[in-house]
Amino acid sequence: MLIFMGILFTLFILVFSVLNNIFLGYGLTISLLFFTFIGLKRGYSLKKIGMLYWIETKKSLNIILILVLIGMLISSWLSSGVISSIIYYSLKYVNPNLFILCAFLITSLISMLIGTSFGTVSAVGIPLIIIGKAAGINLGILGGAIFSGAYFGDRTSPLSSSLLLLCNLTNLKLFDYVKKIIIDNIVPFTLCIGFYLILSLKYPLTSMSNSLSNELYSYYNISPLLLLPAIILFLLSIFKVQITHSIPISVLCAFILDIFIQHTNVYDFLNYLVFGYSNNSDILKNIIHGGGIISMLKTCYIIVISCSISGFFSGLNVFENLKVKLKEKNLSKSSIFLVTVILGIINAAVGCSQTIAIILTLDIVKDLYEDEPNDELALDFSNSAILTPALIPWCIAALVPCSVLGINSYSYIPFAFYLYIVPIVHFIRKKFQIN
Repeated sequence: MLIFMGILFTLFILVFSVLNNIFLGYGLTISLLFFTFIGLKRGYSLKKIGMLYWIETKKSLNIILILVLIGMLISSWLSSGVISSIIYYSLKYVNPNLFILCAFLITSLISMLIGTSFGTVSAVGIPLIIIGKAAGINLGILGGAIFSGAYFGDRTSPLSSSLLLLCNLTNLKLFDYVKKIIIDNIVPFTLCIGFYLILSLKYPLTSMSNSLSNELYSYYNISPLLLLPAIILFLLSIFKVQITHSIPISVLCAFILDIFIQHTNVYDFLNYLVFGYSNNSDILKNIIHGGGIISMLKTCYIIVISCSISGFFSGLNVFENLKVKLKEKNLSKSSIFLVTVILGIINAAVGCSQTIAIILTLDIVKDLYEDEPNDELALDFSNSAILTPALIPWCIAALVPCSVLGINSYSYIPFAFYLYIVPIVHFIRKKFQIN
């Protein structure tokens, strides 16, 4: 009963924080203290509870390292003119009447190539957001298109860590499963194209004038050479170089270009890496700025506390009774999928992690799939626990991209069509047994 109360309390305090623009770290810290109290009531010592927290927190250190590196990447690309060059050439070649659709298609392509939603958002999401901000487009709509595209690759790319984890947990061959999921993806992807086409025509880039391009060209030394750090990042990702290695290489390349093309001195560049980039242009100073290690500290704190909470759940096996009760029910295939979706959302909402959502949900429902082939189990998870965490504002899957893009933590949700069209279409297929 106390566990159930703790879950409800956590959800309430996090929703309250999001709706009132209160730093999520406060709510998560209160929840962590509440779960600590529950652990003590159940007879666990503070040392035991602390060990459970530490085990999961250690796993978050790699994510924190990636966040720090992304902060440095953003500021280095801003300072060196990489972002400005991407924006400049995008303004020249992207159809303004199809901008939102182009944002979805571009991020879908890049995420499929590099297999990481965070990398996609950092590399192409930021330039797209900057263009949208300058043109006055609703950032919630644009953010939804970027989220949809970024998580397209998270679900379907053979380079996706989420997909690799799922295939390992279900004992499937990666490339055989990728073929299956690409076919499964045709209907949702087509529907998304239709929705984003409608929004593009309704909200075109009408204010896309030459003023931004001219200011970029006059303030920065724009050159195709400045696209090199982005190209390097993409190529290294395709060749499966770890992001913790590929980002520093891209930052180093941006540093060299910044020194020789933008003539930035070393001290200023290092300052930008820590505190974020800024410029003195009257037009650009409110558009092209940010990044830096400091900008990621709040997000890092939230991740540490989130992982501690997930450690509590995974360490104390709090869902054993639920597993037994679900097994006793004779659920249909569509009902089993619906249970998987709901549990994936709850686990992601409380554990604040896509990985935790996958692992905990699979542990709870795997016995329900004992008469199903492994690829059917994996497909249900691809269409639920891999995607739905990105719809929860305080979950890492949503929090990090929002922090990188600098958008409101929940404004994108109604427009992230791909994230909920996929589970809806899959449920309809299972309900009516459509192959």
